Amino acid sequence: MPYLVVNATFNPPVMKIMGSTLREETIHKLDQRLPAVTTTSVSPKKELPKFVFIQNPPHWHSDLGQHYCDQLGRSMIFLTMIECLEGEDWRLKGTSTVTHPDTGKDTTKFFFFRD
Repeated sequence: MPYLVVNATFNPPVMKIMGSTLREETIHKLDQRLPAVTTTSVSPKKELPKFVFIQNPPHWHSDLGQHYCDQLGRSMIFLTMIECLEGEDWRLKGTSTVTHPDTGKDTTKFFFFRD
């Protein structure tokens, strides 16, 4: 059974997608939609952050370092991520959140599967 794990760390938002391969169109949707749902506004003069494929270990990585997400922004990022992945027939199996005591940042993990 194929699986996918999405890590979302805040603040600033950093996204990592690990596991099975994704279609280019799904990555492109995420590149376009994620910066638009952060709490801070998108600067039209700056290039939007994009997912980059990292070889070791193999995963997609996006750093929205110029942005901030309050609780509503986080929820919008989560919803956008889930909608984009559901478009590729991924189903959400579960989630987990931890707070890093040394930095105060928190990471939410999403676990997806596909039949």
